[in-house]
Amino acid sequence: MSNKSVGTQLDGQTLYRRQKYLRDTFKYPPAPVIVGDNLRIPENIGSVLRLADAAGSKKVILINNQNDQNLNRIRRTARNCDVLVEWESITYDRFLNDHIPYLPPLIAIEITSASTSIFETALPTQCCLVIGNEKHGISPILLEQCQQAVHIPMFGVNGSINVTHALAIVLFEWRRQSLLQMLSKSDLEQKA
Repeated sequence: MSNKSVGTQLDGQTLYRRQKYLRDTFKYPPAPVIVGDNLRIPENIGSVLRLADAAGSKKVILINNQNDQNLNRIRRTARNCDVLVEWESITYDRFLNDHIPYLPPLIAIEITSASTSIFETALPTQCCLVIGNEKHGISPILLEQCQQAVHIPMFGVNGSINVTHALAIVLFEWRRQSLLQMLSKSDLEQKA
């Protein structure tokens, strides 16, 4: 029996046509560049690439001084998003020297002594979101480069969640805020 109030699940082709229509019809700003600091788990890297595509990010920068990534596991988890989103794996030195001068403000997704709740923080339209290592978080050298830190309020005993889950929450909160800004701007233009 089908519940007409929730509809039916879309098949892959219908979903693809829907996404293509949305991309071609609406001009959304690209989502923030994502910077991953020393991510070690290939499935997390693949998930970051998949999230980047889902939110509309154009680039992912992975900072890692070791080059031992399991590309097969990354690609399997990314489900083709590794070819849809530009991504690179670079050293800290290269990131600090070649990227920092040209990137918009870096926003750390990290619980710090000065972080603010993501739900009480106005995120800049242009920014980079920085996520840290699964065990140690964002390194001090990279945290120093961030202009702001946001955290997700936690209500259980555990004080943290998986880095990719945190990224998903912040990316889509950024997207929600950017859409509200677009609507407000559109309303103001219509009233003028």
